[in-house]
Order: sequence, then structure tokens, then C-alpha cells
Amino acid sequence: MHLGQSDLRSLSVFRAVVEHKGFVGAQISLGLSQSAVSFHIKALEDRFGFKLCRRGRGGFDVTDRGALVYERSKLLYIALNSFESDIGKLKNRITGTLRLGVIDNTITDGDLPLPKVIARLNVKAPEARIELVIDAPDALLTEISNGGLDIAILPATQSFRGLKITPFKEEYHSLYCAKGHPLFKTKEDDITKDLVEMCDFVVRPYANKRELDFFPNAKAKAFASNMEAQAMFIMSGGFVGYLPEHYARNWVDQDIFRPLLVPATRIKSSFVIATRPEEKPSNILDLFMQELAGLASEALHRKVAARKSN
Repeated sequence: MHLGQSDLRSLSVFRAVVEHKGFVGAQISLGLSQSAVSFHIKALEDRFGFKLCRRGRGGFDVTDRGALVYERSKLLYIALNSFESDIGKLKNRITGTLRLGVIDNTITDGDLPLPKVIARLNVKAPEARIELVIDAPDALLTEISNGGLDIAILPATQSFRGLKITPFKEEYHSLYCAKGHPLFKTKEDDITKDLVEMCDFVVRPYANKRELDFFPNAKAKAFASNMEAQAMFIMSGGFVGYLPEHYARNWVDQDIFRPLLVPATRIKSSFVIATRPEEKPSNILDLFMQELAGLASEALHRKVAARKSN
């Protein structure tokens, strides 16, 4: 079967439908109308001669054949991107698509200067494209493994079987409460581990209970899927919980959050870069890694210099 440009476009829409578990999510992510998404799916089904998915009162579901098409389409896009990258090398230009995944709420992290990296890539590789996905660590690892992402930056809290892992940086998390919580106005000398253990904790399931390492008798009363959700629980005044220090700093400066038992109960989170080991890096991925390493090194040197001057 010969695939034309329209088929590739429809396949990209189908992939979005599968990844967003329905037409609505795909509409939002692609900026298309419901009728446009339906048109692309029907066009593929007519072209292939079988149903790709079902939707109705029972919800959305991918057919067995649709699931196979989805998996094969990812391999197709990896091959196309590799071809585009190789042609760019022959033309002495950086082309192709970089599909990058990262966990949420890293924009305040000075040690992870992604906005600056993106800015440099826009200047040095204007013909290349960048797709940025923000998701939970387990979801990012799944996408790396199945070809949905080229690279992911995430904490080392998961199993990395079958992936190439490069140590990247360290991030510190502290325990916080907020205005309205009984500990917020408690004298520093009166706050003990035993007292904190009596509080309701909010934790992230993917942290594998590390947030209770210093408080073995504490109980998690709330669960948050990401940092922003965890911050909301803390901000309610009813919970204590861990957040990255760079993320909580603004609220601490505004006297909305208060760190507890710092530095005694700080948690160090190691970040890694995950890629697939079997593939040669594309030229856009190579450039991204070079720029990320350079800017991260500059940020580290500035931090060391600031500590020495204090």
C-alpha cells in the first residue's frame, strides 16, 4: 500500500485519538473540530478497510486492528524522522522532530533551563521541530519505550529496564505546610518529628513512599498525581507535603508556605535522561543534548560561585 501525505496526516490524528483516549482530547491537543477528527479517522478506515476504534455510550475503545495500526504507525514516524534527520545531515542542516518529555512544574528549576535550550535550538536549527510533553514519570517511560518520545527528563524513581539512562542532576525537596495549618505559626523549637507525624500528609504515588522516609509513623491521607495538585492540598491548610524547593520558593517568600524541619528532613531527588539505546541519535537530539549540557553546566557554576560569595 502506498501512503500519501494525507494518510500520514490522518495517522497522526489517529495517534492523538488513541493517546488521549478519545476524540475530545485529540480535538483539544490538535486544535481541530470534532468533524475534522472524525473525517481523518473515517478516511483511514475507508483506506484500510476495517474499523480502527469504537465510540458510543459505552465509551471509547480501540479495536485490535486499530491497536496494531497505532503501534506500527509509531515505528513509521520514528523511521520518517530518522530519514529526515539523515537528509538534513547530507544538506549540512539540522532538521527533523525532537519529541521531548519532562515531568510537571520544572519551569522554576534553574538547573533545568529548558526554555533557554529551546530558544537556542530555534536559532541554530530553525527547520527542526520540537514537541514537548509534560506527564508523570511512568507515562514518560512508557512513551520512550514504545517510540512516542525520543528523550525524557525525569526523577530516578522508576524501573528503567531496556532504556539508556544518563545521570543528569540533583533536586532537593522540603516539607511544607501553609497558612491555616496548625504548624504554620508554631514556634520553630516546638516543631518535632513526632508532632509532624501526627499531621495529615499528601504524597505522590510515583514517589514510592520516599516522602515518608523521615516520618515512618505518619499516614498519607491524600494522594496527588503531580506537583501542582500536591501544592493545592498543602495550600488548603489541611496537609503537609513535600515539594521541590525551587517550586515552593515563591510561596515561601510571600509567607504562604512554611518549610518544616529543614534541612534535617530534606529529600534529594536524582534526575536522569532516558533515551532508547538501540537507535543512533538524530542531529536534533544531538544538538539538544549539547545545549542542555552546556546550559546546565553554566547554571551549576553560577550556583557554586554564589555559595562561595555568601
